[in-house]
Amino acid sequence: MARILVVDDERKIRRQIAQLFSEEGHVVDQAERVDQALELLHGAVYDLLITDVRLPDRSGMELLSQARALLPQLAAVVITAYGSISDAVEAMRLGAVDYLQKPFRLEALRLLVEEALRVATLRAEHQYLLDQARGGKGPELVGSSAASRRVRELIEIAARQPSTVLLTGESGTGKELVAEAIHARSGQAGRPLVRVNCPAIPAALFESELFGHLKGAFTDARESRRGKFELAHGGTLFLDEISEIPRELQAKLLRVLEERRFMRLGGQREIEVELRVIAATNRDLEQAVATGRFREDLYYRLKIFPIHLSPLRERAEEVDELVDHLLRRIVDDFHLAPHSVTPAARQRLGAYAWPGNVRELRNVLERGLLLAGDASIDVEHLPTELTTDARPSPDTAARDVLAADAGRDFRDQVDRFQRALLLGELERCGWRKKEAARRLGLSPRALSHYVAKFDLDTER
Repeated sequence: MARILVVDDERKIRRQIAQLFSEEGHVVDQAERVDQALELLHGAVYDLLITDVRLPDRSGMELLSQARALLPQLAAVVITAYGSISDAVEAMRLGAVDYLQKPFRLEALRLLVEEALRVATLRAEHQYLLDQARGGKGPELVGSSAASRRVRELIEIAARQPSTVLLTGESGTGKELVAEAIHARSGQAGRPLVRVNCPAIPAALFESELFGHLKGAFTDARESRRGKFELAHGGTLFLDEISEIPRELQAKLLRVLEERRFMRLGGQREIEVELRVIAATNRDLEQAVATGRFREDLYYRLKIFPIHLSPLRERAEEVDELVDHLLRRIVDDFHLAPHSVTPAARQRLGAYAWPGNVRELRNVLERGLLLAGDASIDVEHLPTELTTDARPSPDTAARDVLAADAGRDFRDQVDRFQRALLLGELERCGWRKKEAARRLGLSPRALSHYVAKFDLDTER
C-alpha cells in the first residue's frame, strides 16, 4: 500500500487515475492546482506524485521540484498533453521516474507506477545496507553547532535504556536519522527497526496495521497478519508523525505503551512484546492536546525522553560542512566522481532559509550534481528560489530612508534608519526573530527591545 497524490486540472482524468489506484489498495489524494498540492504535501508523507505539467496556477515542474525538496524519496510520474523532449529531460532531472503523454492508457500508467514504487523500495533497502556497511552505528550525524552537539549527546544517553523517546522538529530536520542512530547504538541494534508512517495509513486500517488481525476479523481479512508491534518485538518501533494517529485509537496505543501487551483484531489472546518506541512529530503536540486532538496522558507517556531538532535556519553556521558531507554521500551513493561547489554557490546556499531543512539541502545538491555534469556546482545549477530575490536588501532600504530624511533632526534620522534596517531584516527572515538577530549581530534580547521600541510587530 502506498500513498499517492494525483494533480491534474482535468477532473475526469484525475478521478479515473484515483479510482484505478484506490481499487488496488492504495491511498489516493487529489488536487487540481499547485497550491492545493503543496498544502497536502506539507500535511502528509506521500510515496508517489502523479502530476500534469500545465496547471492553472503554476507549472507541474515547479511542483515536482518543491515536492522533491520536501520528500527526496518521493517517486514521481509526469503526464501532459503537450509533450516535448525538453519537458521530458527536465522531468527526469527533477527526479521523475517517467514521462507520459496524453492520451494514455490507464494500464500503461499502472505499470509505470508499479515500477516507480518498486524502485523506491529498492533504494530504501540499498540505503539500509549502506548504513550497516558503514560500521553498524547508524547514520553519521554532522554538525558542529551547540544544538547539534547536544542532540548527539542525548542520542548516546537515550541508547543506554529502552525508554520511550519523542523526537520533535520541522520536516527535514533528520528525525528518522536520529531514530536510526538511537537504535543502532542501543542494546536492540541486532533486532528489527520497524517504521510506521502514520499519515499514510487510512484511519479504518490503523488498528490492524499496528496490532495485526486474525483471518475473518473484518471484510477482506482473508488471512491472519501480524502488526507492527509484533514485528518489532525485541527491537524498536518508530512511529513517524505520531500526531496523525486517530483520536479513537490513542487510548489503545497508550495501554500498549504502558502494559506492553495487546490483542490482534478478532483475537482472544493477549500478546506480550518487549520493545522500544520512538515517536516523531513536526506538529505542536501541546497545542494538539489543548484543542482536544491529542490525548494528554498519551502525550506525557511519549515524552519520557524528548529530543528537539532545531531547523537548519537556526544552525546556519553548519550549512557549509553539511554541503561537504552530503555531497560526499551523494557521490558515494551514485558512484560519481568527486565534485565541488563554487564559492558563489556556497554563498547562496549559506544565505537561504531552508524551509525544507537538511532534506531540502540534500535534494538541491543532488539536482545540482545532475545539472553540473563534470563541472563544479555553481549558482546557475541552483533552484531559482536560491538565486533570485526581488526585494531590496535591508541595508539598501535603510540608506534610502536616510537619504530621504536629509535636513531632519539627527536623532530622528537615526531612529528612522534603525527602524528601516530592523524591519527590512525581519521581513527578509520571514519574521524569524532569532535568525534576524543573528544576521544583525544582536542578541535576541536586544532585538526584542528594538521591536518593542519601534512597535515593529504592527508591521507584520
